[in-house]
Amino acid sequence: MNSICPSHLSSSGEDFLLLDIRERFEFDTYRGVFPNLKNIPFSEFDEELPTLDKSRKTLLICNNGLRSRTAVQFLTERGFSDVSYVTGGLVKWQQNGLPMTGTPPDFISHSLSDSKDCSA
Repeated sequence: MNSICPSHLSSSGEDFLLLDIRERFEFDTYRGVFPNLKNIPFSEFDEELPTLDKSRKTLLICNNGLRSRTAVQFLTERGFSDVSYVTGGLVKWQQNGLPMTGTPPDFISHSLSDSKDCSA
């Protein structure tokens, strides 16, 4: 399963869809700022799947990476050819000082290190 560290998103030079799969109330409260960002909650995938291009590079992001890893498998099983998840989700996004809107909670997770490095 492929993943990418949030700090590497802007330097990848690739065109891709960044799909925030958190619930709408989460997305409306706070989110990363990034071009081609779209919110489709994982709970709505069955209804929204036909709106997505299966051949377009798609990166999934959630709060800490757990939902997005599950969603990568879900999409791969349904014929998506180039799908990955953002390691550590918005927790790592915040730790790397990337732009956000809204009011994120103080959500440094106990399941993740305080390091900006995605391998930590």
